[in-house]
Amino acid sequence: MIKDLMNKHFDKLSESDLDTLNYVLHHIEECSQMSILELAKTCAMSKSSILRMTQKLGFSGYSEFKYSLKSELAITENQPKTDLFEIQVNEFEISRKMFHNIQMEPIYEQIYSADTLYGFATGWGQKNVLEELSRNLMSCDKQLFIIPAEREFDVILSRMDKRDLVIIISLSGDLNHQMDTIKQLSILGIPTLSITSLRNNKLAELCTYNIYFESTKLGKFYGFEHRSFIGLFSILDLLYRGYLDYSLKKEKA
Repeated sequence: MIKDLMNKHFDKLSESDLDTLNYVLHHIEECSQMSILELAKTCAMSKSSILRMTQKLGFSGYSEFKYSLKSELAITENQPKTDLFEIQVNEFEISRKMFHNIQMEPIYEQIYSADTLYGFATGWGQKNVLEELSRNLMSCDKQLFIIPAEREFDVILSRMDKRDLVIIISLSGDLNHQMDTIKQLSILGIPTLSITSLRNNKLAELCTYNIYFESTKLGKFYGFEHRSFIGLFSILDLLYRGYLDYSLKKEKA
């Protein structure tokens, strides 16, 4: 599996490699049909960079990498791609490594100094995690106001200013219906923090700060597509712990 190879060779991979591989993982069917030049153009990389990336993963070249993608597609839909508990461990480890590669102090300072914290999430799983973050920040004497729906996001926009911070959680980062609102936040200079599973996405491009998590499709069972959010839960727990440590040191200084 490409995801297993990413975890195994994580230390060899550059930021551009991770961006490309995250795109591939979320578009395996399309990428399995792409030539090396097409993938390079899609991910804004050079042909030689794509080739080096595949070799870092242990492939002899792009052809073998592409064959691996086709093999993943051939796995039956109702069969987990690997052991479900192994997926949990890999997802947590990849998310943790991505978190520790981010310069977090500016994000902690933004949370600490913000007059008002706003939070918006798309999807049921993301909203549950946002509520947990709100509870954790409340115990740090910081209130996170959760925006319940798209319409309210548009209304509340007029009340926000540069002294606030808006936290947006999305699986893919492609918030088509909210993109105009997010563009307005950027134009007005209101600080924003995106938390997404994809490193290359429209939301991350527009936000001031970005945090990334790993999310895995587990397969289709009992008529439903299952997806793991342990990476997102772990990332926001790390954010909470990191902020708690930062704020305590700040208060003592």
